[in-house]
Amino acid sequence: MSTHKEYALIAILATAAIVGVGPAFGDSISGMSSLGNNTQGMPSNNVTTVQPIVIPVTLPLSLTTDKTMYDRQSTILVTGHVQNIIPGLPVTLRVSDSLGNVVEVDQLTVDNNGNFQTKINTSSPLWTRGGTYTIYGQYGTQQGMRMTQTQFSIGGSGASSCQPDQLSATLNSELYCINYSISGGTATGATLGMSSKTLTVNLQATNEGQITLQIPRSVLDAKAGVKDDSFFVLVDGEEQDNFTDTPSANARTLTIPFSIGTEQIQIIGTQIVPEFGPIADLVLAIAIISIIAVSAKTGLRFMPKY
Repeated sequence: MSTHKEYALIAILATAAIVGVGPAFGDSISGMSSLGNNTQGMPSNNVTTVQPIVIPVTLPLSLTTDKTMYDRQSTILVTGHVQNIIPGLPVTLRVSDSLGNVVEVDQLTVDNNGNFQTKINTSSPLWTRGGTYTIYGQYGTQQGMRMTQTQFSIGGSGASSCQPDQLSATLNSELYCINYSISGGTATGATLGMSSKTLTVNLQATNEGQITLQIPRSVLDAKAGVKDDSFFVLVDGEEQDNFTDTPSANARTLTIPFSIGTEQIQIIGTQIVPEFGPIADLVLAIAIISIIAVSAKTGLRFMPKY
């Protein structure tokens, strides 16, 4: 058989194969389509099963407080839970007031069940504001950091939210409570001046006496650079040098004498809310705590290894 005849025979056989297979394949598709509308008799192992999405009930890190509303001078019970414990690694807590100013920083030990708790006392001089506070929690390594938050409220607007041994000082619509004691008269109220950076205390002095004010640094402070500076004190408009100033980490305690008939004391500083001097230190403390915790557990290096 010649070469041309061989090619012709192959072409005929290929055409016959295509013509024969095509209808059979088409019938097969048509049959499958009709079965798609009637699955009776189909084997169960041919049915596609869609798996449901499972949402975990327990969060990786959770926080809660025993109440959502507190009076001033309260104790707040904070509890929480951690999944996937990292042995020896604490939970870092940060509490901020309604303006975002940090009032508390702490590190809490996690037990073997992943639970932790602490008690926070709101009598600190930094807790001067009413309103909503937020607790932020942070746990884990740099690669798997877990964070959460919860909120609670303290007091409300108006002088009634301060304790009897606290002086109610207002700035616009905001209220700040300042611990104080007085002899020889009565303190009738106080205001804060933003532009003059002044705390003004109104008095009714029936005798010679003195007033002691524990002024939170977050409310009013006097600074020369990073060092404490002296307040400028006026008693009924006259400069008063005969007063004592006892500084602490969070407050400046001033004891100011006055004479009978005194009506007003003004304390002038260099920074006032919301220019919170100690807040930057607290934020820095948070960063240092976090870096130490992470580097201790992960071997994080800040200098190249040669």
